[in-house]
Amino acid sequence: MEPIERLYKKDNIEVRSLHLDQDLYEKMQYLCENVYDASVSKLTNICIETLLMDETKVKYYKKPYKTESIYRSILFRKEFYDRLIKLKEETGISFSRLVNGSIKQFIDKYQGRKFFIK
Repeated sequence: MEPIERLYKKDNIEVRSLHLDQDLYEKMQYLCENVYDASVSKLTNICIETLLMDETKVKYYKKPYKTESIYRSILFRKEFYDRLIKLKEETGISFSRLVNGSIKQFIDKYQGRKFFIK
């Protein structure tokens, strides 16, 4: 991959507030503060893009027992936001669960191979 390919083209942004599982949010914060040069919103978009690469693998994300959730605003790339809305309508899975599920799948997929979260 060429370095230039790591950059996104300009896109419209959708701001949406949603409930994120606190433990997932804290893992994202850790990655942004200690591993990657990115914001939580940018990393969330990477998680969503990873999920959207194969929409057949979308799973219902069940919130773990006694997990707190926090209400945060995320800046979504319009392209990804629109595809998530379409996926929500097709699957009946809520927007928040799709986002939380994409973060969980991303962390599960790359933890230990691309990064380590303490």
